[in-house]
Amino acid sequence: MESPADIKWTGYSLAERDWRWQRVRESAAKAGFDCILVPLCVDGRNLHLSLEQARGTRSDCRFLTCFDNAAVILPSDGRQPVVISDQESGNDWLPEFRPVEKSWGESMTRALLDAGMERARIGVSGVRRGFYTHGRAFHGVVNHSSYAEVLRRLPNARFENATEVVGHARYVKSAEQIGCLRRGAAIAAAGIDKMIELAKPGIDEGLLYTRVMQRMVGLGSEYYPMAFYSGLHGGGRLPRFEDPTEGRTLQANYRIANEVDAVFGGLIAQEQQPIFLGRIPDAWKPAIDLQRDMYYAALEHLTPGQPFAQFMDLVNSFGEKRGMKSQLLMHGRGYGDDGPLFTPQNRGGRNRDLLIENDCVFIVKPIAHSADGTFDTSWGGCVLVTENGGEPLVKRTPGMVSIS
Repeated sequence: MESPADIKWTGYSLAERDWRWQRVRESAAKAGFDCILVPLCVDGRNLHLSLEQARGTRSDCRFLTCFDNAAVILPSDGRQPVVISDQESGNDWLPEFRPVEKSWGESMTRALLDAGMERARIGVSGVRRGFYTHGRAFHGVVNHSSYAEVLRRLPNARFENATEVVGHARYVKSAEQIGCLRRGAAIAAAGIDKMIELAKPGIDEGLLYTRVMQRMVGLGSEYYPMAFYSGLHGGGRLPRFEDPTEGRTLQANYRIANEVDAVFGGLIAQEQQPIFLGRIPDAWKPAIDLQRDMYYAALEHLTPGQPFAQFMDLVNSFGEKRGMKSQLLMHGRGYGDDGPLFTPQNRGGRNRDLLIENDCVFIVKPIAHSADGTFDTSWGGCVLVTENGGEPLVKRTPGMVSIS
């Protein structure tokens, strides 16, 4: 890949901004809302959430403004949005915005009144867990005290949940977003290549971690810690790290799992690659083969227009004919909390009726278990939904890498 000096991406275009705003306006109007309110959201870092969850709390405002922290009022009648922020300066999308005065609640109230929303039907994004976004936020992502102040100051307005209005607008990706995710996936793959190059018995795990991160940042990714798991097989769940460890070195016959994330254009791409420091045991190979075949079958059936129910049932039952267990692990890619979310803990029942749509991007990484249940493996990466099925954003070969 080219060096950072050769990277040509300089930000999202005004056409991208208008595309996003129009998608939200159209969905809001269809739902009967006079405007969409993206209120101040919680600072996920202070709640000790994972970085992805922390980023996800403010992802709606980033989608609409490219600001890290803002509240947004977007009228559904075509008027320009009103944006409130505590940032020092604007950007190409929004050179001017309203500063926070006295309190976020008072500033949001004044903006809603100025937009003529005193008796309006107002859709609020992030107030509840969503299908397309905020899937891990069981209690929503809204800052309670500032939102409660708005409700108190506007007693004649109707405030209703509109998480899906902004969520569905984010669900389908534009050409510019797909380009950024494609670049991010390639950077994550380059990080995996560096891990495979360096992973040998005796290497300090902190050094390995740092070199992989250095490679990805050097290719233009924002800093975003990868999840790194390592240890001997059979000792329970592998320990998980998101920062360089001290005093740990890789050993022969260690298993390595990872979730390698790269961020380009503010969008998080992820690739995953299991590694084994030794000769792969014959007992593991049926599950590895199952996982590979299941991944390709999933891509073939990841087509627009069908409900997730069919796709879920295909993957979750795929291993039965071989006497093994298979599980769907998959979620959206984008600003950090994109969905829908399917995990072994959450089988995705609430998402069964949602439709797969063209130009969605998912991280697809189904899990296969050995017949005796002592081994499981997952491999995957970013996949774009097309009319012909799932298209990986970067070409890689499924399976476990053996390093002897």
